[in-house]
Amino acid sequence: MRFPEGFLWGVSTSSYQIEGGAPDDGRGRSIWDTYCATPGKVANGDNGEVACDHYHRYAEDLDLMRHLGAKVYRFSIMWPRVIPDGQGAVNPKGLDFYDRIVDSLLERGMRAWPCLYHWDLPQALQDRGGWTNRDIASWFAEYTAIVARRLGDRVENWVTFNEPSVSAWVGHEEGRHAPGLTDPRAAVRAAHHLNLAHGRAVAVLRDLTPRTGVGLVLPIHKARTLPQFKERDGHLPALFEDKWNGAFLEPIYRGRYPASVAERFAEHVRDGDLAEIHRPIDFLGVNHYFPSYIQTSTKGAWPFEHTDPPLFFRRTEMNWAIDGHAFYEALMIIKERHGNPPVYVTENGGAFIDVVGPDGRVDDQDRIAYYRDYLAGLHRAISEGADVRGFMPWSLLDNFEWARGYGKRFGIVHVDYGTQKRTPKASFDFMRKVIATNALTGV
Repeated sequence: MRFPEGFLWGVSTSSYQIEGGAPDDGRGRSIWDTYCATPGKVANGDNGEVACDHYHRYAEDLDLMRHLGAKVYRFSIMWPRVIPDGQGAVNPKGLDFYDRIVDSLLERGMRAWPCLYHWDLPQALQDRGGWTNRDIASWFAEYTAIVARRLGDRVENWVTFNEPSVSAWVGHEEGRHAPGLTDPRAAVRAAHHLNLAHGRAVAVLRDLTPRTGVGLVLPIHKARTLPQFKERDGHLPALFEDKWNGAFLEPIYRGRYPASVAERFAEHVRDGDLAEIHRPIDFLGVNHYFPSYIQTSTKGAWPFEHTDPPLFFRRTEMNWAIDGHAFYEALMIIKERHGNPPVYVTENGGAFIDVVGPDGRVDDQDRIAYYRDYLAGLHRAISEGADVRGFMPWSLLDNFEWARGYGKRFGIVHVDYGTQKRTPKASFDFMRKVIATNALTGV
């Protein structure tokens, strides 16, 4: 299975999950620092204060990327590292760090794709309402301008947001991510303000860095019902997909909210908002890990809830079903419903039990099998016309996995969190071969 000529291979990480360096060089507190310090929120009381110590070891990690053959690195910029209080005084040492990252990538022949927001909002802004405060769209535009002026001359593509849907629904409605709210109306308000902030950031980037590409990253879900409840629940997948996918895709690509959710958003939308959100973007980043199975629910603000997938699926350590066909279906949603824009897969991967063997190697064959399945689904989507132009596995490194702490490993490089030793896994060698040949062989 050969991929198109020029197909772009890379890797993805995020700032809070790998950087560490929490007390260093003037970094401010983020909502994840606060969430981790709240008893019972994160497994084992883990936090990102040290993480993978990428703040001090970035050169070693970039060398690993170069050895992998990656051509692009999607990393995120920590807002409170750049502006500790979210507004006001800029921390020059924080900007210096990302300056070094960009220069070091270019020295190694790789391209910089910084993401401006991967969930680590300055706590000082959360204290003022965070994403539920409409003013945050302007605060984010100011932050975007500061970063763009410093890095924009060397950046190839900007990502405004990683998974704003997760920030809104999981962080403000389900309470399983920072800031830990369980308020459905606040979640809808946050979703709209995230969309508005994206639109304003696009305008800033077009003005300050007109030669760079601009996009955002969304987790695209293909919803299914359990076979035994298909008659009862058959109407729910469309609404689920409108909430998770459409509430972000539709405003960006069509300048409107899906009809099934528009009434929920109406109280938050002001004149001109949808025109701001509807500004053209150059690409869509797609994150995908598993199929979403849903069933009827009467417990919350929506008439559905997630449910466990059928037992015949293999599963990751996150209990996520492994199904490359669902990946194919998710990519075809973008092709068939949203005009087939340029797409880069910016996250895909699985958590598995990784054991360092007596020979010092990690033989993670389960992860390799996962990637074979999903890359085959990706290849099928491309062969049927989906305009997918690149793939970035999640993730380069084992890292802090949000509310799961350090117990779940997604990396193609093993990290010993005690010593910070990096050990490329068998999946690293597998991906290195895929990248070198631009093909999936032996399927």
